[in-house]
Amino acid sequence: MSHGANDSWWAKLARPVLELPLDLAFLGTAVALAAFPLYQSEIHGTPLAAALGLPVALFAPGYAVVSLLFPGNGPSRRSARSLPNRLRRGGITVGERLALSFGVSLSLLPLFGLALSLAGFSFTLFTVLFGLVSLTLGVTVLAVIRRLTTHADDRFSVSIRGGASRLHSSLFDAETGADVALNIVLALSVVVALSAVGYAFVAPQDGEQFSQLSLLTQTDDGEFVAENYPESFTPGETQPVYVSVANHEEERVEYTVVAELQRVEQRPDGSARIVEEEGLERFDQRVPAGESWRTQHDIAPTMAGDNLRVVYLLYTGDPPTDPTIENADEHAYIWITVGVNETETTTEAE
Repeated sequence: MSHGANDSWWAKLARPVLELPLDLAFLGTAVALAAFPLYQSEIHGTPLAAALGLPVALFAPGYAVVSLLFPGNGPSRRSARSLPNRLRRGGITVGERLALSFGVSLSLLPLFGLALSLAGFSFTLFTVLFGLVSLTLGVTVLAVIRRLTTHADDRFSVSIRGGASRLHSSLFDAETGADVALNIVLALSVVVALSAVGYAFVAPQDGEQFSQLSLLTQTDDGEFVAENYPESFTPGETQPVYVSVANHEEERVEYTVVAELQRVEQRPDGSARIVEEEGLERFDQRVPAGESWRTQHDIAPTMAGDNLRVVYLLYTGDPPTDPTIENADEHAYIWITVGVNETETTTEAE
């Protein structure tokens, strides 16, 4: 009697694990594991990124949604039920399930992008990947719950042998050879089309890669804005400016920012000639793909007078021995005026 009670107790504990849908468990595990390497900038644009990104973007979300909507088995091949009756029972064939998974995924992508835009999120690698993975895992959990609440006889289940048999039936159990050929051509066309779209999705083109340099100031409310830069300095005074670098290179980049103070002479033809320059500061920072870095620079002018500008030169990697606007990857500058020390003015007058 005790032995039977132990068996019953063990069976109750083991049943949820044994009945866990293998396809959904595999889906959730695969998506979670694929997210980590996809976030690494080193694999962007590689075949590995395409191999991992295609299923995550173009199959996994749709399969989770379809599993939530249709937790049951497909109709029996001997059944004469009409399509509406089959759908009401929550059952579709394996072929229909796979086709709908691709179709629903493609339908979800623009809606997903619109939702990100309305929510105010930027389209960075982290937000897109985090959103897709979160959506897929959340819907997968709901699909598991609905699958487990479906009667065992009607529940959709996956085994290697049974799945292969049902897929073979979906493709080849047609009335004529022309129908079989049409099914195969249609399946291959879907795979090719989705591969082309998916590769473009996970492998950004070279034209989209760039670095952005910005100069910012901070308001009293703590907001960073690209205005109200310091213009006038007294001798010995320092004023802050914030240097911001955004990495859109689709890979981790080592940046160097060189800050210089230059005295500029305006020529009659409108061009500028640098008559004097001094290095102020140098910043080095490694910035991951899709992220930004910001640092404060306290400007302490070492020259006096007007026609002075503080120039920031951005380089990917080490800068040359003679940094200039011409050889910098990006540059930005502000014009300042530094008052003359009263002691120097008195001495010159004497």
